[in-house]
Amino acid sequence: PPNVDAMLWFAGEVLPLLRQSQAGIRTTVIGSDVPDSVRHFAAEDFVVAGFVPDVEPLYNAARIAIAPLRYGAGVKGKVNLAMQFGVPVVATSCSIEGMNLADGRDVLKADSPREFADAVLRLYGDEALWMKLRQGGIDNIAQWFSRANARRALKNVLDL
Repeated sequence: PPNVDAMLWFAGEVLPLLRQSQAGIRTTVIGSDVPDSVRHFAAEDFVVAGFVPDVEPLYNAARIAIAPLRYGAGVKGKVNLAMQFGVPVVATSCSIEGMNLADGRDVLKADSPREFADAVLRLYGDEALWMKLRQGGIDNIAQWFSRANARRALKNVLDL
């Protein structure tokens, strides 16, 4: 439900603002069991791919990842996955909660439709910002979510 709500919010509230900008930005939605309520918005600039067995080619071709969650808890795997591939993220506060991510350093944070659309457009067109957030995301993964960090955490727990 949080992912469906996120896509409905993005498609219904943010996408029209992106279209007004005429920037030509295309969003590709990936994930299993995409409901008809989301498929309803499918268009040339809102591609509903659904389940994809290998996401690597999509992330390698992506300029930006979005995380428009409005509710949910825990570490957001799709945010980490995008950063792991070096794709900068525009996210709502909920999407980055508890992940040690800073707005403007690791991601761009935006919570209203206008803020979210403006952040996407800004990141899409600002190469220096794109590079900064790309590196910030990669560094965040290395610091907090790498295998080496997981090993250290497990070792600390097991040594107790």
